[in-house]
Amino acid sequence: MKKTTKKQTNQENKREGNIYDKIVKENIESIIPALMNSVLGFKVLDSTVIKEKLQQTKEKEADVLRIITDPSGRKFILHLEFQVDDYKKMVYRMIDYWGLLKSKYKLHVRQFVIFIGDKEPTMKTVLSEDGNYFQFQLINITQFDYLRFLNSTNPEEIILAVLGDFGSENPEIALSQIIQRLEETKTDQTTLQKHFRQLRILAKLRKLEVKFDDMIQNMAKYLDDKNDYLYIKGRQDEKIGFITFLLEEGNRTFEQIADIVGTTADFVKSVKKKLTDKE
Repeated sequence: MKKTTKKQTNQENKREGNIYDKIVKENIESIIPALMNSVLGFKVLDSTVIKEKLQQTKEKEADVLRIITDPSGRKFILHLEFQVDDYKKMVYRMIDYWGLLKSKYKLHVRQFVIFIGDKEPTMKTVLSEDGNYFQFQLINITQFDYLRFLNSTNPEEIILAVLGDFGSENPEIALSQIIQRLEETKTDQTTLQKHFRQLRILAKLRKLEVKFDDMIQNMAKYLDDKNDYLYIKGRQDEKIGFITFLLEEGNRTFEQIADIVGTTADFVKSVKKKLTDKE
C-alpha cells in the first residue's frame, strides 16, 4: 500500500480548506449583520458595502469591507477575513490590507479575522518590528456558546450556532435544536430552505453534514419537488440535481463539486456531459 506523505496530507488539507473557504464566503453575506451584532459587538446606524477591489501591484479582494457609521455618527472601515485554515502569515496579509485601506479611504480601519476551523488557531496577530507595531483581532467563533446564537429570533444568527461551542451538549441534539429554531422563526418556505442549505454548508465544518441529512430526510414537509436536492443527497436524482446546481454556478472544479456532494469527479463529468448534450 502506498503511503501518504506529509506533503500530500498538507496539500489535501489545504485543498479542503480552500473549498470550505469558498463555500463559506459565498454564503456568509446573509449572516454579516448577525456577526456584527453578536460577535463583534457593533452598534450600527448605517453600513455601506465597499465594492471596489483594492489596486496595488495586483488586485486584492477582501472577504468583507464595509464603511460603518455608528450611532454617534463616527465612521470607520470594517474589514473581515474568514479563515478555515490556521494561516501562519495572516498578519502580513492584514498589514497589506490595512495600508491599502488607510491610504484610499483615510478612515480608521478595524480588522478582524473570524476563525471557523475545527482547531485552536495559533496564527500571529501582532507584529512589532523595526520600530513599528501592528495588530488585528482574531476571533475564534467556536469558543462562543452556541446558545448565544440559538436563542436569537434572527435566522441568520441562529445558523451561526452550528459553529459555536456545544459545551456538554450532544452535537446531534444541538443540531436538532438549531433546525427546530429555524422552523420556529421561518417566514416562508423558500427562505427556510435557503437557511437549511446554508446550515448544511456550515455543518460540514463541524462534520455534522451526515447527521443533518438524516434529520432533514425525515422532515418531508420542508421539501418540495424543485428544491429537495439541496438537502437530500442520498437518492440519485437529487444528487444529480445538486451537481447541476453547482455546475451552473460555474466557479468550481469537478473535484471540488465531487467533494461537496460526496461522489467522484468522473460522475460529475458524466452529469456535465449530459447537460452539454442537451444544449
